[in-house]
Amino acid sequence: MKSTVHPFHIPVDRRRFFRGMALASAGFTLPGFLAEALTVAPTVTQGPYYPLAKNIPLDKDNDLVQLNDSLTIASGVVTYISGRVLDASGNPVPGALVELWHADREGDYLYSTSATRNSACDAAFAGFGQYLTGSDGRYRFRTIKAGLYRGRTRHYHWGVTLPGETKRTTTQTGWNETALDLNGAVWETQNSNDNVFSTVSNATQRATMLLDFSEVAGTTTGEQEATWDYVVGRTYTEPTYPNGGSLVVAGVPVETSAGASRYRIRVPAYAGYSYEVYGNPTFADLGWSALPFSLTQDGAVDRSIHTATAEGSLDLYVDAKAVKGFYQVSFRVPGANTGTP
Repeated sequence: MKSTVHPFHIPVDRRRFFRGMALASAGFTLPGFLAEALTVAPTVTQGPYYPLAKNIPLDKDNDLVQLNDSLTIASGVVTYISGRVLDASGNPVPGALVELWHADREGDYLYSTSATRNSACDAAFAGFGQYLTGSDGRYRFRTIKAGLYRGRTRHYHWGVTLPGETKRTTTQTGWNETALDLNGAVWETQNSNDNVFSTVSNATQRATMLLDFSEVAGTTTGEQEATWDYVVGRTYTEPTYPNGGSLVVAGVPVETSAGASRYRIRVPAYAGYSYEVYGNPTFADLGWSALPFSLTQDGAVDRSIHTATAEGSLDLYVDAKAVKGFYQVSFRVPGANTGTP
C-alpha cells in the first residue's frame, strides 16, 4: 500500500528554469573537463515502460516537473541533470535527440495500454521529456528523483538518437547511494542486486551509470543536481538534408482569425519523414526544447510531431516566440523512431 503523497512545492517556475539553461553552460568550460578518459555508455534494455505515442504529453520539453504553465508541480525532490552527448573521440554531437523517462515519486510510470496515461501516475508529472543537443552537444533536464518499485532500485531511462540514424540507443543511470523508501527504510533492491545495473559486467561502465547527486547551491527546498556525459562508441559524421537531422528556420509572425499571434515555420518536406519543432529561449549553445504546434494558422496546437504524407512545402505554426526569431526543425527519415518503441 502506498504512502500518502505530500506535494513538494518549490519557488522555481518554468521561465526561470529555461533562463537558467544558458548559465549552466559555463560549468562545462572548466580546465580538464575533457581530459578524463572517455567511457562508452553501456547499452541496456529500453524496458517495458517507454511511453506509447498516446501517452507522451503534448508538452514533452525538458521540464518534467511542470506541465505547460500549470501552477501545480510534480511531487518529489526536484532534480537537475545535465551533460553532453559525445562521440568516441570526445567530439560533441549537435542535434542529438535525448529522451528521458522514469517513474514518479511513488514508483508509477505514465505508460498505459488502456488509457491516455496511467491514472496512478502523478497528474502533474510529465513522465517523459525530449531535448535536442546544442552545438556543444549539451542537454539539460529538470525532473524529480525517481521513485522505487519492486525489483528495481532508483533509475532514469535514457534514449539517444543521433542525427541521421533510425534507432535510439538506450541506457540507464542510477544514484550512487543506498536506496531508501518513502518511510526512510532501506529498500530491498540496491544497485548491487538491481536486475539492470548488476548485469553490466564492465566495472568502469557500471560506475559511470551510478551518479553522485549534490544539493543545488543556495536552495532551500532540497533540490539536487548531477552531471553525466553520454558517450557513444563510434565517431559521428553530420548528415546532410534529407538524410535525417535538423534545420534552423526563421519564424514568420502571423495572426489567427481571432487576432492571436503565431509564428509560421516553413520547411521542405519529404513523404514519410517525421518533423518536430524546437525552440531555444536564449539561442545559446545549450540546446533546444520541444514545442507543440499546429498544421494550420487557425487550428488547435495539438501535436508535437508530424509525419508528412507528400513531398513539398510544409508549414508548422507555433504559439511560442523565439527570442532570436529562429526555430530548429528536427526531421527523422522513414523507419526512424517516431515516439514509439
